[in-house]
Amino acid sequence: MTSTLHVETGTAILTQIVLGGLQDPFPLYEELRELGDGFHWCAELRGWVATRYADIRKMDEDPELYSNEMGRMTGATARDDSDPVQRRFGEMTDSWILFLDPPRHTEIRRVFRHAFTPKAVAKYRATTERIADDLLAGYRSGDEVDFMEKLAAKIPIEVIATILGVPASDFEMFREWTDALVLATDPSVQGPARTEAISQSMQLSDYLTEIGLERLRNPQDDLISLIMTTDVSDGQPLDPAVAIAQAVLLLGAGNDTTRNLLGNAISILVDRPELQQRMVANPGLMPEFVEEVLRFDPSFHFDFKRVTRDHELLGREVKANTPVFHLTAAANRDPRFFDDPDPSIFDIDRQNKRHLAFSHGIHRCVGAPLARMEAQVGLTTLLERFPNITHGSTPPVRKVANIVARGWETRPVTLLS
Repeated sequence: MTSTLHVETGTAILTQIVLGGLQDPFPLYEELRELGDGFHWCAELRGWVATRYADIRKMDEDPELYSNEMGRMTGATARDDSDPVQRRFGEMTDSWILFLDPPRHTEIRRVFRHAFTPKAVAKYRATTERIADDLLAGYRSGDEVDFMEKLAAKIPIEVIATILGVPASDFEMFREWTDALVLATDPSVQGPARTEAISQSMQLSDYLTEIGLERLRNPQDDLISLIMTTDVSDGQPLDPAVAIAQAVLLLGAGNDTTRNLLGNAISILVDRPELQQRMVANPGLMPEFVEEVLRFDPSFHFDFKRVTRDHELLGREVKANTPVFHLTAAANRDPRFFDDPDPSIFDIDRQNKRHLAFSHGIHRCVGAPLARMEAQVGLTTLLERFPNITHGSTPPVRKVANIVARGWETRPVTLLS
């Protein structure tokens, strides 16, 4: 039984998280997770919020009861269908694999099984190494840079755009469009800001549609050709509009996830010089380091589901078609699952690496192998060139424009060899 005090306290904490523009939400995440049974109603999101690892993992493993077909319900893909641009946006997001259940989800996922095999990711590694080398070649020891603007934002967009088959001259435009796409799908972004973000997102869709239709006629050795032409059912590829929608999603989610991952990783390194030196001396530890970054400060803090039928969950009567939000950033530090003395401590020697940064179950992120590889290559290359990175002259600023995708707005650092 949940006390009235717990309900009121949980509601107040969630209001701060959703509306407060917090630089560091983790203390509130911890308070929320340890309050009562860690399951709370959020008036602003009009849904429940789960914060504990076991509860979230259990829901991820039951897609029949906890559906992903709920983008509009959470406000993540809300739109005004009287506006033709917003209507097109809705048609696109409704076909994203992120918001689909089987059998449509299964069909689309077949495409990505080909796109992110170990062999494919190994091929993308060479591209990532070249891009990281080229970007870092322009810097010298002693340079102070905003890591987020100059490196974290550029590596993933150039990698994903290159392997999709986008001309280098359009990379910066892609960055602006994908930033808009993240805002357009965040439930905390509303009003004119959302309308503008939707408009820019559809510019990205129109651009990729032109490329995709050309690849249907003349396939090339790139990812967008694979998405457009891979057979998924009865020897037929995806409907072109559905295929383009997946390319848009891959660009937006892939860019923002890896950018945040890189920024969070460099923040951890400059805050812990002894750890940075350990990584410089032992570059083979980079996979373990990246996994602990994903657990400790994941790129996406919220995931979401739709309840498909009335049932009891953690002692509450949960009605069909109610959203349940997963606060995975809280679950990733749950001491009930991560049994170290203090799961809020950053520890690359942590044995339990089963975090939820890429979700779990059938909706586990298809691009996770690419994001991991990009982070490992980018950070390894950076530390090889500049093994003594320190803070910049101005303080870093957390990104607070949305609650779903968390990272750094700015992260000034000084590059030292």
